[in-house]
Formats: sequence, C-alpha cells, structure tokens
Amino acid sequence: MACATLFKLKFPLNSRQCVNYDGLPASSGSAGKLFIDPGEHVLVENPTYLGALQAWNAYGVQYQTVSTDEQGMKVEELEPLLSTHPRWIYALPNFQNPSGTTLPLSRRQRLLELARQYQVPIIEDDPYGQLRFSGEAVPSLLHLASSEAATSQELPVIYLGTFSKVLAPGLRVGWMIGPQQVINKLAQAKQGVDLNTATLNQMIAYETLRSGFLQQHTRYICEQYRTRLDAMLAALTRFFPASTHWTQPDGGLFLWVTLPEGIDARELLQRAIAEKVAFVPGTAFHANGGGENTLRLNFSNASPARIQEGIARLGTLLPSEAGLTTASGHSLA
Repeated sequence: MACATLFKLKFPLNSRQCVNYDGLPASSGSAGKLFIDPGEHVLVENPTYLGALQAWNAYGVQYQTVSTDEQGMKVEELEPLLSTHPRWIYALPNFQNPSGTTLPLSRRQRLLELARQYQVPIIEDDPYGQLRFSGEAVPSLLHLASSEAATSQELPVIYLGTFSKVLAPGLRVGWMIGPQQVINKLAQAKQGVDLNTATLNQMIAYETLRSGFLQQHTRYICEQYRTRLDAMLAALTRFFPASTHWTQPDGGLFLWVTLPEGIDARELLQRAIAEKVAFVPGTAFHANGGGENTLRLNFSNASPARIQEGIARLGTLLPSEAGLTTASGHSLA
C-alpha cells in the first residue's frame, strides 16, 4: 500500500484513511464538489497549481491568495486571512508547481500551528516530493502533523500523492490520506463518478513498489532531471536579460521566470511558438489575475542540448521588447 510504504507516521494508517484516485485533478475536484458551496473562500499560494484552480472554479469558489518568495508561501501573511474562516488552505510545499520552490521546516511548522489555531484544514498536494536532486529532504506536513495529533482523526492535513510524476504520466493512480470521516465522504463521491481506480493500474503501481523498481527508477530520473535543470539554469544565465529573475529548485519539474516589467508573457508565447519554443504564461497560475510578466518552464522533458537551444531562441525574443542585455553581459541583438 502506497500509504504505508511512503510514510512513517506516529500512528498506523488503515485502508479507511486512504482512498485511491485517477490522479490529483480527480481528487481535488472531488474535494471541491463535496466541501465547497458557491461563494466560499479557499486560501491558495500566488502563484499556484493551475489544475487545482480549474477543478474548483466550477463550484463557484472565491480565492484568497498568499504571496510567495524563493522559499514558497509567506506564512506570516496567513493569519488575517484565516480569521475569515476559509474552507481550507491549499499548499504545495515541495518543488511547487509552478515555481519550483520548497517550503522550509520553520514555515511548515508555523503553517500547522495556524491551521490548528483557526481550525482550518490543509490540503497538502505533493506530487513532486520524491523528485529531490539536492539539499536535505523536509518532512511533509502530514508527517509533522502526525507527531502532534493523538489520533489520525485529529490530523489537520489531507494529503494528496500520485505515481504519475515518478513512474509514468499515463499511469493515473493517485491517493488521498486524511481523517477517516473525510475519506469516507470522498470515497462515496468517487463511487458516483468512476466506481474505482483501474485495478490493473493499481496492481502495476503495487508491483513496482514491492519489487523495489520504483525506488531505483526514481533515483535514475532524479539524476536525469538534475542534469537538465543545470543545463537550463546555465542557459538562462547566458541568454536571458540581466533584469530577469528565476527560481533555482532543488527538485521537481519546473522553474519560474519573472521577466522585466512591461513584457507580457502571453504575447511572447505567440512569437516563441513561431520559433518552435513553448512555455506556460504565468497568468494562468494566478487565481485573481496578475503575473503578466511571468512564465513557467519545464526542464524534465528535453535533452540538455535541446534545452540550451530552446532557451537561446527564447532569449533572442526578449531584447527586441526591452532593449536589454543578458545576465552574463552578452548582447542578443
């Protein structure tokens, strides 16, 4: 069972505290369907995962956003927002999508303190936590919460995990862990949609865990992704304007770029596509608008050589709008 394999909690988990889903969009969508009434508020990071916003928009949710920096969510901004009694806090503490940032231990501990104080649950979305290339692993919010809770029913965290980012994107097997009364409701909602997650997919995932293949495969892809991340960081330094900023992840799949003011990433994308380069404009990840000069890059798919070429092509499009030189001092005109 993935729950037992990936976590060492203070108390044992049982099958009634874990429900399988066909990936994270399905699980977060079920949470929205069950627990959000139109007009209710949810706290999200700014920027945050586009898929979660898409899953909850259909239920008339209102978003309250929390700023982020190079260490993730600015937890010190939470308290005045929590006094409005939002339905939950949605957080991606490990290699966040889209920014690639990781929430440090001190912020995780404070986040849990505030969640308990204001009795607001946390949805911890952790699809990338196993994809660490450098630095020390930080305990999940679920793990930290289990050391304070007397029983699993007192957990302030609902944890979302998936095999799609470490095994195969097409293998849609994810899971949720949480208090039994919450999981019971989510399981009932799931039965009304798809009855159960494909048994064959679950058996494949189980066998990769049992045999040790998944652990070996994860180490391999982390080595590959680290090489590709290094190639992208080097290319950004060489080819992008000096006033451009980007995150430097310790793992995951993405990094976040902030372009000079006045450059609209949506317009830039249209010209980049003509050069056969694609990225995701940052506006899609901002729940209440903004982020026009930001974008998300994925370093996991292409080879280092193609990454360098793609960043070089993208870099040539920037000075034409801003008249700038690259971070390394090269002129791209």
